[in-house]
Amino acid sequence: MIDMKLKIIKEKREIKPQIVRITKELGIPLIGHIAFGILDRAQNNMIQVRATTICNAHCPFCSTSANDFKIHPTNYVVDIEYLAEEVEKIAKIKGNNLIIFLDSVGEPTTHPQFVQLVQKLRSIKEVKEIIVITNGTLLTLERIKQLEQAGLTRINLSFHSTNPDLAKKLFGIPNYDVEKIISLIKYIKQNTNIDIMLTPVWLPHVNDEEIEKIIKLCKSLNVKIGLQNYETYKYSRKMKEAKKQTYWKFYNQIKSWEKEYNLKLRVTDKDLGIEKRPRIPEIFLIGEKVQAKIKAPGWLPNQMIGVAKNICISINNCNKNVNDLVTVKILQNKNNIYLAE
Repeated sequence: MIDMKLKIIKEKREIKPQIVRITKELGIPLIGHIAFGILDRAQNNMIQVRATTICNAHCPFCSTSANDFKIHPTNYVVDIEYLAEEVEKIAKIKGNNLIIFLDSVGEPTTHPQFVQLVQKLRSIKEVKEIIVITNGTLLTLERIKQLEQAGLTRINLSFHSTNPDLAKKLFGIPNYDVEKIISLIKYIKQNTNIDIMLTPVWLPHVNDEEIEKIIKLCKSLNVKIGLQNYETYKYSRKMKEAKKQTYWKFYNQIKSWEKEYNLKLRVTDKDLGIEKRPRIPEIFLIGEKVQAKIKAPGWLPNQMIGVAKNICISINNCNKNVNDLVTVKILQNKNNIYLAE
């Protein structure tokens, strides 16, 4: 069940995180967990699909602290047959013109069968678009063509600086190559039918000047851009140099840049083709007591994954063993993500 072969070097030490391979036979549902599976966050025609938690970067502002194994001692990789089968079930609820957003708490393209996953999802009749958010470092010309043939419709590219040294720092990748990424952007724009959008995170006091350079780059290449505000959460990695700003200030600056450069910088639901649709029904209420069967280690320390009513539940402060039954109290059910203790 647990593959211990992955080796990641961090701070010159060899760390061996657990990898849980999520299969249908393992009995872990793909609804309920924040780190893998299917997330339905709104009453619309877009769903998030997360096939893996593995990441090849170590961004100092990462909102999920990917590759920090003190915070996330377990990684997950989902079987693509199982994932496609479950997405098809959700597609029946959501209806036609379904938009699949392939994102991750890590890097989506680290999945060893990522191209095949896109192909399987594209074969679902209700699916209209497939979008991936990626740092682009694992893309090659050959893989881009494979993804186009598989049915990928858009790449949202994380790109935070045109400066080689700063870019390496912001991705935590010593061999990150800005020129290579820019050449891939040009190739995608000029030689494929895949739409591409750069999605830089504006880190105030860190990449202020770079944001304007990226805006100019997008305008020169006729590439879309969607600026993101720097946010932090409980388990985020935080940059001491970066200063958080209110969304009021963020959007005011966006308006100013849009006027200065005559370029749209904010992505709206209308731009994405968002339509109103039913949501996946919530199964458990906050405060409800549920008997769950333990199935795997959790994403956080002292956490296990339990299953009840074909829903995945993250259980805090749990030291039970796999296949044990435990009674838990539901603490969170927002967006069909279930947390209990």
